[in-house]
Amino acid sequence: MMFFDANCQVGLPMNGGAATATIPALLAEMDRNGVDRALVRHINIDPDGAVVTNEELAVMLANEDPAARLCGVWCILPEQCHELPPPDEFFAAMKRQRIGALTLSPGAHRWVPSRLCIGKLMDAAAERRVPVILPNYSSRWSDLYQFMADFPRNTCILANTGRWGADRAIRPLLEHYEHFHVELSTYWVPEGIKDLAELYGPERLLYGSGFPELNHGSTMLSIRHANIADAWSRLIAGGNLARLLEGAQLS
Repeated sequence: MMFFDANCQVGLPMNGGAATATIPALLAEMDRNGVDRALVRHINIDPDGAVVTNEELAVMLANEDPAARLCGVWCILPEQCHELPPPDEFFAAMKRQRIGALTLSPGAHRWVPSRLCIGKLMDAAAERRVPVILPNYSSRWSDLYQFMADFPRNTCILANTGRWGADRAIRPLLEHYEHFHVELSTYWVPEGIKDLAELYGPERLLYGSGFPELNHGSTMLSIRHANIADAWSRLIAGGNLARLLEGAQLS
């Protein structure tokens, strides 16, 4: 079974608090647990650092992952401040730098995640089928509902659902938005993976570790013992994320 981690972070965190993680440390932990590939975000959400950390992540991937087991995630910002290039240039740069997905940290970067702010970029991402990682919504469900209403065509992956009790919040999103997916590192619900797969399809669920805060093995164990068909387990473990990234058209 190929495991492709949808939820890893590396880099030096802002103001301490979280664990510092390097790419060699991530690769070593992946080897120890039998994880084949990973989608990686920069851990630093410094208010002035999104452009800088995007560049840092690209350099780290180029210099420290020669086997190309890792795929990067770049953080986006509001269009009106002109910190990022136009969509065509931005996506072309992503392809050159081994970046496969987008993310956003509007709270840390002090903007409102709405169509007014990022409509053009999100529409361009939807047309190109570029996945968007949503990592900061586990306690702000009404904000996530509004975000998905604004961007129903985008391929979105909710990371870090919040430990225990997220079902009543995420199931309406899975029901109403066909491009909405859930990463499972903090989805701790007895028989939950089986139930979600049966109700909404195994294609909507993704293996993730939550590294470096959490370890790779916990979600692997949940998937292996979810009491679902082997074909479904393979999709959730890595097939779904591989399909989403391969389907993106960055140029």
